[in-house]
Amino acid sequence: MNIKRLTLIIFVIVTAKLIAQNNIRYGAKAGINLSGFHTGKSAFTDNVSFNIGGLAELELSESFSLQAELLYNKKGGLISIRNTNEPTISIDAKLDYIDIPIQAKFEFIKNLSFHFGPQIGFLIDSKGEIEYPQNNKGEEVEFTNTNTIDFALNGGLSLKFNESLFLQARYSYGLIEIFKNDRYKNSVVSLSLGYFFK
Repeated sequence: MNIKRLTLIIFVIVTAKLIAQNNIRYGAKAGINLSGFHTGKSAFTDNVSFNIGGLAELELSESFSLQAELLYNKKGGLISIRNTNEPTISIDAKLDYIDIPIQAKFEFIKNLSFHFGPQIGFLIDSKGEIEYPQNNKGEEVEFTNTNTIDFALNGGLSLKFNESLFLQARYSYGLIEIFKNDRYKNSVVSLSLGYFFK
């Protein structure tokens, strides 16, 4: 069973369980993203953007819960184009996603939780701006060779200030190449402030 199929099965099972429960807290979160790309050997976070969205949390015990989110996530980074005997040209890529992460949360210290889980993303916009070696901005380009579906693994920490307000730090490691037949995958560090309404 490949990673895509396994991730989709997990999403279906967890979503069905959340829908079947009544004891769910709902909230919202927003924050900043430090995004870039990784190639399997190295990761870069050279783009500053933001995330915003809603979430639902199902508490299964005093120390364990499941959190599902629906996020608008702006990502991107620098793409280097190297041609023989010519200066390297970079493209500042801007990628917009609707992401659905499902996180398992373990509270190992009072008010401090570790969370991890899969994420599926749907690309809704992709463009870039050429940067020439002289640091001059060039024309805007639209990418036509992008994969519209993205999968990632997330991990991070959540700190509760009270029953409603929390701070969340997360790293998202992309599993799917963003551009077809190319090595770039998403790499995102996010810091978000959230609030539960219930």
